[in-house]
Amino acid sequence: MPERKTYSKIPTPMGFIDALDLDFKAIKEDWNVYELEDGTQLRVRINVSKISRGIDLKTGEIIIQPTGEPFYNIVANTTMAVNVPKETLEKLTKK
Repeated sequence: MPERKTYSKIPTPMGFIDALDLDFKAIKEDWNVYELEDGTQLRVRINVSKISRGIDLKTGEIIIQPTGEPFYNIVANTTMAVNVPKETLEKLTKK
């Protein structure tokens, strides 16, 4: 049985437009690592759950932005891990 296509509404500067939800596979999902001035390291990763591209439902044509690129919308959440140096943690928790 062929897969059923799903659709979404995505926000644009001109208001909401119709969009086709696209199948995708993650090729690479690395952590971004940031070191703060106190030595704390923040590790952040974006987890994408849906990608949609704007289309005209009547014609099936891809909707193009003034820049010539299609409208895309990504639904994602962020995962964060924190590594705080022992000395910094002790300073923060002293009472």
